[in-house]
Amino acid sequence: MDKKGVGIKMIFFDIDNTLIDYDTSEKKAIMELFKTKYDILLNDEQVQYWHTISKKYFDRYLHGELKFKEQGKKRFCEMTNFCGRNIEEREGVLLFCDYQFLLEKNWILFSDVNDAIKLLKDFRLGIISNGKSKQQKSKLLCTNIDDHFEIELFSEDIGKAKPCTDIFWEAVRKSGEKINDIIYVGDNVITDIIPCEKIGIKSVLIDRKGESDSCHTTINNLCDLERLVKKWL
Repeated sequence: MDKKGVGIKMIFFDIDNTLIDYDTSEKKAIMELFKTKYDILLNDEQVQYWHTISKKYFDRYLHGELKFKEQGKKRFCEMTNFCGRNIEEREGVLLFCDYQFLLEKNWILFSDVNDAIKLLKDFRLGIISNGKSKQQKSKLLCTNIDDHFEIELFSEDIGKAKPCTDIFWEAVRKSGEKINDIIYVGDNVITDIIPCEKIGIKSVLIDRKGESDSCHTTINNLCDLERLVKKWL
């Protein structure tokens, strides 16, 4: 695709559940940990409970209510209790450290990511993601896609997390592009799509399972971005 004359100059992406199949990675890590530590094979209900409390405590971390290690410890104290075990807080800290190691081993890209990156090779690509910089950067490095992204912004560095629009404004500033020439792709309407709409960035919701009834611009495969870019010439 010839970039000359194209209105869209830069495409930013979310990471978790947009590029990285975070739910699958998280499931593999927590199941391996409980099997190794306690010889417990987690069932679907227990895995779903882990997903739920992980989001709850991580959101508290993003809002500055808890430190990163503190939210991890609380997750494990609550999870082990749900699975019929009571642990000391110190054990919760150690479990969280082990869990982080297992996550590093289990980062998985969605199958459409590499093909989409190839299709978008003529555009500047970037990252806007919530979370700790080291961990988010590690996901890109472990899955061999880090080199494709010219700008990478993480909430820990900015001091503001999505859906706060500050991190999006910083992305616009760093890119040096006009706001109308930027696209942001994410999987969450509240944290990814709505803040972009507030400031005028074109936003795209990735919904691989086709479960969203959102009226926002939606795709089921990242490769469909090429079609949208042509539409927005």
